[in-house]
Amino acid sequence: MKPTAKYESILISNGDKDSSTKAQSVFDGDGSGVTGAFRGLRRLVQTHVVSERIRILIWILMFFANMCFHLARKSFSAVKGVLKPNCSANYSTSGWEPFSGPHGNTYLGITDSSFLFTYAVFMYLSGYIADRVNTRYFLVIGMVGSGVGSILLGVAYFADIHVLYYFILVQLGTGAAQSASWPAVMAVMGHWFGKQRRGLIMGIWYMHTSIGNILGTVIPSIWATCDGPWGWSFVVPGFIIIGVSVPVFLLLVPGPEDVGLCPPTHQTTQTPLINEEVVSCKKAKPLGPLKTLMIPGVIEYSLALFFIKLVSYTFLFWLPFYITTGNHGYIGKTKISAQVSDWLATTFDMGGIIGTIVIGGLSDLLKVRSVLVVVSLVLAAPLLFLYHHFSNVHVALSVVLLIISGATVNGPYGVVATAISSDLATDPLLVGNDNAKATVAAIIDGTGSLGAAIGPLIAGAVSEYSWNDTFYILMASCLISALLLSRLLIVEIVSCYRMRHKNQRKVNILFEAQK
Repeated sequence: MKPTAKYESILISNGDKDSSTKAQSVFDGDGSGVTGAFRGLRRLVQTHVVSERIRILIWILMFFANMCFHLARKSFSAVKGVLKPNCSANYSTSGWEPFSGPHGNTYLGITDSSFLFTYAVFMYLSGYIADRVNTRYFLVIGMVGSGVGSILLGVAYFADIHVLYYFILVQLGTGAAQSASWPAVMAVMGHWFGKQRRGLIMGIWYMHTSIGNILGTVIPSIWATCDGPWGWSFVVPGFIIIGVSVPVFLLLVPGPEDVGLCPPTHQTTQTPLINEEVVSCKKAKPLGPLKTLMIPGVIEYSLALFFIKLVSYTFLFWLPFYITTGNHGYIGKTKISAQVSDWLATTFDMGGIIGTIVIGGLSDLLKVRSVLVVVSLVLAAPLLFLYHHFSNVHVALSVVLLIISGATVNGPYGVVATAISSDLATDPLLVGNDNAKATVAAIIDGTGSLGAAIGPLIAGAVSEYSWNDTFYILMASCLISALLLSRLLIVEIVSCYRMRHKNQRKVNILFEAQK
C-alpha cells in the first residue's frame, strides 16, 4: 500500500521519499561496497527513528482516546447518588424521577444494562468491521457518537425529562458508539507494537482505563451534588471526547504499512537478512469469527473475562452508590456524601493501575501470564469479603481494601484485555496474517462485556434486598473465572517445567564437555 502525501510529509524531512514508499533492504541497491553499506546504514537509522517517533505518537493518541471513552461512560455512575439520593437532612432534594421511586435501584440497573448489553453485542460487529475498514475513521465516528450520547443524557436535566425510556434509548445509542473503541484501539496498538515487553508496555498503557474512570468520577462529581446541576456531569465529558477526536482524526496512522514501514517482527513471515528485500508488507485477508475462535485460548479467556468484567463493572457502576447507602451512608462516624463517595470510589481504579502494571511486568519477566492472572483472581475473592464486612470501620481501612481489591480484580482484567489479547492475535498459527487483532479483541472483550452488562443489572435488583448476596455473587465470579483458566494454567506450568529441564540439561552437557 502506498503512503499518502499526508504521511509522507511527516516521515520525510530530507527529501528522500523512496524510503517511505516501500520497505527496502538495508542497502540501497544503487551503491556497492563501503559506500553502499554507509548509505544502507543511514537509511536503516532514519527508518528506525521515524518508526519510533510514530510509535510514541500512536501510544499517546490511543491512550487519550480510550481514556476519554472511559471518562464518558463513567459519568452515569457518578450521578447515581443524585438521581436516587441518600442526602443528609440539610438538603431538600428528592432525587430525579423515575429513579427516586421505590424501584429506583432496578431502574438504574436497567439503564446501565441498556448501555452495556448494546456495547457487548455491537462489540462483535465492531471487531469484524474494524479489521476491514480504515481504523482512523471508524474510531473517530465512535468518539463523536459517544460524546453526543453523553451530552444527550445531560440534556435530560436542562429539558426536565423524567421519562425512563429516554434514558434507555440514549444509552442504547451510546453503547453502540462506544463499542467502536476497543477493537479499533487494540488493532492500532497491535499493528505498531511487537511482542517484546508487551506485558509491561500494555500494562502501563492500560492505565488509561483507570485514569479515565477516575476522571469520569472526579469531573462529574463537581456538579453531582444534592440539588446540583448534574446535567453538566454529562455535557462536559461529552465535549471532552469530541474535542480529543480532532487530533485523533488528524494524526492517527492506523498501521506501519500506511507509511511504507514494515510491521513488528512477530507479524512478518520471515526475518530478512541484511541484503534481502522484504518481499511484502501487505495486509492479509482478515480472519472470520469462527476461525478466530479456533485460536487456542480465545474461548477460555473470553469466558474468564465474562466473569472478571462482571465484577469490575459492578464496582464501576455501583461502588459510589454502595458507599453512600451501605451502613446508612456512614463509614465509622463519618457521614459520606455523594461527592465524597465518588472520590473514594476512585481508589478502586488506582488499585487497577498498580495491578495491571505489576502483573504485566511480572508476566514478561517470568514468561507466564495465566498463572499470575489465576493467582490474582483467587486472592480477589477473600479481599472482596473483607471489604464488604470491614470497610465501614474506618475511612483509611476502606481505602486500603479498595486499592488492594482493585489491583486483584482490574489487574487481571487489564492483562487479559491487552497483552493476552495481543498474544492470541499473533499466535504462531496466524503467521502471515496480520488482520486478526480487532476480531480477537472484539470476541474476548465482547464476551467480557456481556458479563459487564449482567453484573450491574444483578446488583441493581439484588441490592434492593441484600448487599451481602451481591458481594457473594462477585466473589463467586472471581473464583469461576480462575477455574475457567485452569487448563491454560496447567499448560503454562508444564511448559515452564519442560523449559527449565531443557535448559538444565544444556548446562549439564556444557559442564561435561568442559571436563
